[in-house]
Amino acid sequence: MLRYITKRLWAGAISIFVLITLAFFMLHAIPGGPFSPDEQKNVPAEILERIQASYGLDKPVMEQYMNYWQSLLRGDLGTSMKYVGVSVNQKIDEQFPVSALVGILSVVFSLMMGISLGMLAAIRRKKFADYATMTFATIGISVPTFIMAVLMVLLFGQVLKMPLLWHDEPVNFILPVLCLSFTPIAYITRQTRSSMLEALENDYIRTARAKGVSEFRVVTRHALKNALSPVITYLGPLVAGLLTGSFVVEKVFNVPGIGAYFVKSISDRDYTMAMGIIVFYGIFVVVCSLLSDILLAAVDPRIKLDK
Repeated sequence: MLRYITKRLWAGAISIFVLITLAFFMLHAIPGGPFSPDEQKNVPAEILERIQASYGLDKPVMEQYMNYWQSLLRGDLGTSMKYVGVSVNQKIDEQFPVSALVGILSVVFSLMMGISLGMLAAIRRKKFADYATMTFATIGISVPTFIMAVLMVLLFGQVLKMPLLWHDEPVNFILPVLCLSFTPIAYITRQTRSSMLEALENDYIRTARAKGVSEFRVVTRHALKNALSPVITYLGPLVAGLLTGSFVVEKVFNVPGIGAYFVKSISDRDYTMAMGIIVFYGIFVVVCSLLSDILLAAVDPRIKLDK
């Protein structure tokens, strides 16, 4: 176990290093900048030069890159270039709980609906429930999140007159959670159905039925446990993606989460804010992937973590 975790941590560290390096140089390769003369037309050139020097933007890109790593290794993600006096750490501390709450609700709802629909489709194979469930799953995988968000705005906002502006009330969580859950439910449904069909054909299922075990216990206690392996594998990236905030969904529904600030930081050329969120997201993905692998081994004893 310890050997496996160590190997995964090294792999995760290398992945994060590559991610930070690529993101840093790609952001700095974008034309313009947070204090470029084109965006600050009314500010004298001398003041712009002083501002750029205060943030180290007057130095070569490679030197900026090395300085960023020095700050990052101290746990300092830097100071925002657009929010005066606001550190990136502070902004993440403030906005991440909102994204996390929406994400947790989305993960729970996705698992409940996806596993339930997948079980239903497997049990009622080649019947109406199976065809209807697979049609929904196909649509859920095919329709992009941003299109679903727009459709929900039209349906619930224009037709059903539900409130769309964020007021930090329970009703405001409904649409973002539904939108974020739509695609994961489709994936989980298909994965659960496929693995359930395979599990129901195993010999131990026939033995349990021959012993007179009820069909409910056969499905929920025997087949479902072994059918959850692909769902748990998918759970790590799913949790990381939903808890750190969907950029499109938060922007459409005006959710004050971390995703909306990432989109704004890109358009504002706020290098430190964008890099801070990328670093935070990358570490979160690595940790969640490692935890999902450990959970998978706990659920399925056939998987050995020491290999």
